[in-house]
Amino acid sequence: MTKFRRPISNIMDENKLMQIEIFPQRLLNLDTAQKLLNELNVIDGINRMVVYGPGMPKDDPADLLDGKYCVREKKYICIMGEMVELTVQVGRIWIEVRDGSVVEKIREACVKTLPFPFELYEGLYLRTQKTITDYVRKGGEVDDIDLGMFDPGKCVPCCETLPGRKENDLV
Repeated sequence: MTKFRRPISNIMDENKLMQIEIFPQRLLNLDTAQKLLNELNVIDGINRMVVYGPGMPKDDPADLLDGKYCVREKKYICIMGEMVELTVQVGRIWIEVRDGSVVEKIREACVKTLPFPFELYEGLYLRTQKTITDYVRKGGEVDDIDLGMFDPGKCVPCCETLPGRKENDLV
């Protein structure tokens, strides 16, 4: 059910972190994505997660037929205890782990929740150093968790918290 481009090496970077990509063969709907994220949220050893995929359509086709334009309800998912507005269709999930033994737990969570084949890859998917873009977007106040959390084509982060919630509030 899974395959690797190459075996997971368990080699950590200079920060003692390793990055894994979950690549399902289909785009995940909201329910399937939340089930997978719920399984991943309980695994110890995961440092951060990012969902990646094509942007959500601006308009719902059913609404266009009814004459409603630019009316799209916001969808939220829970990533590591934080409610995040979903602005992309979930196509891949990038995970930064602190220990190579976590990879098997991630694979088991995927087998449990995904009813179709998927692939796990090891590589470098999330930035590990601050860049000029981070300084421009956040005014130089970027912590290690926020690295790479911005869509370069927009002036807003690609992952936003619920209105009225602080970043440190847990669900």
